[in-house]
Amino acid sequence: MKSQRPPYLTLLVNALLIGSVAYAVIAGLVFAVPHLPLANKRTFYALLRAQMAVDEDEKLPEQKREMVLFLGSSVVERGLSERAMDTVFERNNTPVVAMNAGTGGFCAEANLPMLRAMLEDGLRPKYVVYGMGIQELNRESSVHAFLGASDTSAIKLRRKTFFNIIRYGPTALAPLVNADHLHQYLFAANNAFRDVPNLNVFQRVMFGENMPPQDSSYRFEPRYLDDLNEIVNLCKAYKISVAIYNAPMRPRTLKEQDEPYRHRAEAYERILALAQTQQLPIWNFDRAGLFVQEDFQDNYHLTPSGAKKISAMLGDSIVRWRGGVITKDAAMPN
Repeated sequence: MKSQRPPYLTLLVNALLIGSVAYAVIAGLVFAVPHLPLANKRTFYALLRAQMAVDEDEKLPEQKREMVLFLGSSVVERGLSERAMDTVFERNNTPVVAMNAGTGGFCAEANLPMLRAMLEDGLRPKYVVYGMGIQELNRESSVHAFLGASDTSAIKLRRKTFFNIIRYGPTALAPLVNADHLHQYLFAANNAFRDVPNLNVFQRVMFGENMPPQDSSYRFEPRYLDDLNEIVNLCKAYKISVAIYNAPMRPRTLKEQDEPYRHRAEAYERILALAQTQQLPIWNFDRAGLFVQEDFQDNYHLTPSGAKKISAMLGDSIVRWRGGVITKDAAMPN
């Protein structure tokens, strides 16, 4: 008479089979989803751009090119076109490529752990350019996003090894189930913020508009400037050249003025002083005559056509910088 398998053994075998299939699916998705960040913390949106930069960096030695990495908030994410800038580099026979790692709402306090994670993962850009917006140093700003980790130095990107996929794969994939994270991923992975000029209705719903609050207050936060200074020091420790640029704001009439606008010069003076102390190039694009109303989607963010315009200007600035021209633009915003 054939002996029956004990129920607990059958349950164990079935559980192992289900688990094996589940993790095989997880592993397949981790490798199939482009630029999916594996990390030890739930920091999907912050590290998505970081992983994209790491992935891009791996291709460059073969192409005999170096990276200029752009960091900053949504004024960078939505305001710089790699395609337009790379065209300037190619025209000037400059062997670098642009990588936009700007992330909406993430100012220096969040960019610092992002950059640290990229460098620890092996990223070695030749240049880092940090883009500043008026809210960058504003303690009263409602647009700052934080990583939510008590110790941001512990945030790490993980290589796609078998062990890391087993341990971090489910955490990496979970955000894509969330509609908000999914649309952030789709737009980031497709550069839709800056390289898709004609959004359809569905894309417009996903994209939304980021309008700053009117008559909001402004208060300088020294800690935010300290974080930016630490980014500069971190780059110097890795022998990475650093520059800063000041993003433009939409031209407005006196009737439209609100509180942050009145502090444009004050905010820029803080950044200019840091650039002078650290001996960094600084380029101010918040000046009259450079941009018109049609170049802006809202008060802070450029349209794709505006992004092409500033990208060409930045490309020219970087070409001159590589040639040894260290520019410190002392002209105050208008």
